[in-house]
Amino acid sequence: MKVLIFDLDDTLLMSNSYKRYSDIRPNNYLKYLLKKHPNKKFIYTNGTYSHGKDSLNAMKCKDSFQKIYGRDTLPYMKPDFKSFNYVNNDILYNHNLFDKRIFFDDLQENLKTAHYIGWETVWIHPQANNNMKANYVDHAYTDVIDALHSIDLN
Repeated sequence: MKVLIFDLDDTLLMSNSYKRYSDIRPNNYLKYLLKKHPNKKFIYTNGTYSHGKDSLNAMKCKDSFQKIYGRDTLPYMKPDFKSFNYVNNDILYNHNLFDKRIFFDDLQENLKTAHYIGWETVWIHPQANNNMKANYVDHAYTDVIDALHSIDLN
């Protein structure tokens, strides 16, 4: 079983789809996919912890995630190697999860660091193309739903 680590804005949640948290609408199919996969799931955002919590609550999928890592709960922000190392060690030692990590993000600079520390990387971007991906991108999808359908999560 693999550990799934998601960026929030422009990966799970499209930033341009809301101005206030009350504008965020649940995506029932995304919620279903997150629940369907028994993998442990985490949010890793450069937004604040509260932004992550409020966004997931508005999406009605907060209970699918074990923990939110936000810029105010981490000593460093993405794409700093120390930030990835901190999250990796917390998942390893505080959650006792030794499984392979799959990291979903819209920014390639974040994927580059994740790849460097041994995480499987998934680029989520409207222009993502598996034929034109960088060598540190393992998978490329235009949205997270396609990614969750296509990637082997076992």
